[in-house]
Amino acid sequence: MTRHPSLRVRGSEGLAVDGAIRRAEVRTTDIAETHEILARTYVDHRPRLDRPGADFLFHSRTATAGVLGLDRLRYRGAVAATADPFDSIVTSVVCDGWYRVEEGGAHRPFAAGDAFLVPLGTPLSVAWHHIDLQNVRFPLEAAARTAARLGAATADFRFGAPEPVSPRMRRHWIATVRYVTASFSGPEPAVAHPLVHAAILDLLAATAVAVFPNTTMTTDYTAGPGRVPPAAVRRAMAYIDAHAGEPLTVEDIAAAAHLSVRGLQAAFARHGDTTPTGYLRRARLHGAHRDLADGDPARGDTVAAIARRWGFAAPGRFAVEYRKAFGRSPGHTLRA
Repeated sequence: MTRHPSLRVRGSEGLAVDGAIRRAEVRTTDIAETHEILARTYVDHRPRLDRPGADFLFHSRTATAGVLGLDRLRYRGAVAATADPFDSIVTSVVCDGWYRVEEGGAHRPFAAGDAFLVPLGTPLSVAWHHIDLQNVRFPLEAAARTAARLGAATADFRFGAPEPVSPRMRRHWIATVRYVTASFSGPEPAVAHPLVHAAILDLLAATAVAVFPNTTMTTDYTAGPGRVPPAAVRRAMAYIDAHAGEPLTVEDIAAAAHLSVRGLQAAFARHGDTTPTGYLRRARLHGAHRDLADGDPARGDTVAAIARRWGFAAPGRFAVEYRKAFGRSPGHTLRA
């Protein structure tokens, strides 16, 4: 194969959860350079051109915010590879071309409009042709936490087949990826804000557990805890009220209330009119209301910035929830 120099490599940085949203764009005709880039981002693999001498082009745009990664990968040419086991979640939406995963002797083909989760913990053989992929990366631990809330043992949590459980859930995953992609866009990406970042990570984990086959779908039901006193709910609510402006997980709230996650959920079901996450969202809505009332457009305060500060990534949805809670638009409160 004739080696060609890289056509273009560039990178940029902006504000993010850990100090920077790291962005990079690469365009190259060198498969060896492509391998080095992908090995750093994913796992080591051994690629080869199925048609040596044919035109090859790799073009990628990546963005990373904390533990979340978003990659758009485009190839011209036919490539096959063997890959080391993945230990983090990588999902792909096929925008164009075709992709094939071979695992345990089974061949699973994916075409434009499909979505899949890359199998974890096992060596893979893959192949693709003129592919355009939208990938999302996040830690397996996030999905395991979601599974624990459903009663599955964290240590035993596993994903099964890479395909979504149904066409409807495939569409749901694609819509979720579209939402996450939007959170990375713009001059002030919503995902750069800690509360939004935490909410998006929880959303991805919960949606992946609902969409892709895993052990929570086969775990036997176990009975919930016994009666939990209302005082536990009051402790949880007080903790949420005091820390609503910080990234919180259900595990944090449960620990503050001296309960397990399932115990916390059962307590709210018995003694509250909402769920723990519902109460947290309500507390953040009230925090945004206070900041809007104290804000001043002349100082540069905006509805979008205040909404993001309190974990609301979509301004339109925030406006609907705000009007429902307070009877007027957030812009009206800011200008009053």
